[in-house]
Amino acid sequence: MNFKKYFSLDASTWYFVVGACFLYLSVMIFNDGFMALDEYWVGITRYIPAQISTLHGLVSVDDVKSPLQMLPMFSIAQWAYHGLGLESPYWQYRVVIFVLGSLSFLLTLLSFLNWSALFSFQRAERNFLILMLCFYFAAPFSLTRPMYESIAAPWLALAAVWGTRYDQQEKLKDLLWAVFFVSMAFVLRQQLGFCALGLLILAAMKKRWKDLFAACLLGAVFFVAAGIPDYFLRGQFHYSLLNLTVYNYQHGADYGRQPITFYPVLIFVICLTPFFVKKYTSDFLKKSLQQSRVLWIFLGLFVFLHSLFPQKWERFVISVIPILLLILYPFLRQLQLQFSENRWRLISLYSLNGFLFVVASFFPPQKNLIQMSLYLDQHPQIKQIHRLHDTPGWITEAFIKSRKIEWIESSAESLQNVDWTDCSKALVLGAFDLQSLQPVTEKLQLLDRFDVNLIEQVAYRLNPKNNARRVQLSLFSGCTP
Repeated sequence: MNFKKYFSLDASTWYFVVGACFLYLSVMIFNDGFMALDEYWVGITRYIPAQISTLHGLVSVDDVKSPLQMLPMFSIAQWAYHGLGLESPYWQYRVVIFVLGSLSFLLTLLSFLNWSALFSFQRAERNFLILMLCFYFAAPFSLTRPMYESIAAPWLALAAVWGTRYDQQEKLKDLLWAVFFVSMAFVLRQQLGFCALGLLILAAMKKRWKDLFAACLLGAVFFVAAGIPDYFLRGQFHYSLLNLTVYNYQHGADYGRQPITFYPVLIFVICLTPFFVKKYTSDFLKKSLQQSRVLWIFLGLFVFLHSLFPQKWERFVISVIPILLLILYPFLRQLQLQFSENRWRLISLYSLNGFLFVVASFFPPQKNLIQMSLYLDQHPQIKQIHRLHDTPGWITEAFIKSRKIEWIESSAESLQNVDWTDCSKALVLGAFDLQSLQPVTEKLQLLDRFDVNLIEQVAYRLNPKNNARRVQLSLFSGCTP
């Protein structure tokens, strides 16, 4: 790859690149939230605190995760502790966000710049594509999280871009680069390895059998290399991949069963597709589909594989967000070029996307759980916490260095008999219990309140039964804060 061309961008594009860097950096600074419970329980707790995490502790005996998936997070957390001297587990976590988030952003930006170079975009076209990466509502937050889907997404995008380059120029080196990139995506999230079939399909369609053989050979080398850590740590070659496949088929339905239309509908929604539904010229559609056919092949393989399993979670789509943006680009650009004709369509689209962008990017999810953990980390004298109705069911105890919190499931009656003069005891209440427990709380001191973001507030109001943890938490004690 010739990286010199990325430093010869015109001045206006550099302004857009610097602006994009600033935006993504702002999201990483102001948003410390995490999206999914698995991101915490099968991720953060494995490598945070760095003081007690070990390489062998990254995976358990029956785990479906590969040790290679967690190695980037583990290595950065260890560097934050040993190299930067950060004792706080929370700040170790923030370093992981910053390093991996920056890497994901830069790799995604690299794929977008290569896409624009491949089709000889003019300055305005290239800058418009960068703006899409900046302001698509789901991109800045989801692509900067230390999630397997997030850190694998840019590698899949690079594979699709280099696959398209091979489709256009039929150079073997481009196909091999694409194989390397999709192999990296496979290491970080094994399901994405299925998209490698798209590259083989492409070579077979072109009847370039030598290229097909070379791609298979290189892919096999990477596949073997990726299975070696499992052999030494767990005693079986590609143990995690085999266990993942078996587990999903045997226990996938335990996590809920979604219809086969789940991912097509989800992608239709998150792409804000209704705004793009209009009559386009046949030449425009033909050109767009021809240029992006590798993207469509990757997306089709992704949807096909993930639709085979009964459990279907929204976060899986994060891996294809950059690909979705590249697919959407020509349609949004076409609407923008005809702004006067599509004025209200675009104003509505930008308004909705802008609102979602602000909420998703700068309102941290799980804020109440994280903030309560940080408070307890700074007040180690609190060792026993009474709660009602299992609220909160858990907090991010990985951010508490002592990890010696004892939870006591209580009732309104039992709370009357607690010795609140003992400063090691505290009471936490969800917002829905504050009024009924006022006879208890009026005798206590309010230590702090831990809020939730706007989306979580709405989620609780719409479905309080399944969103009990998405409420403001109030921490009380008999001692002065």
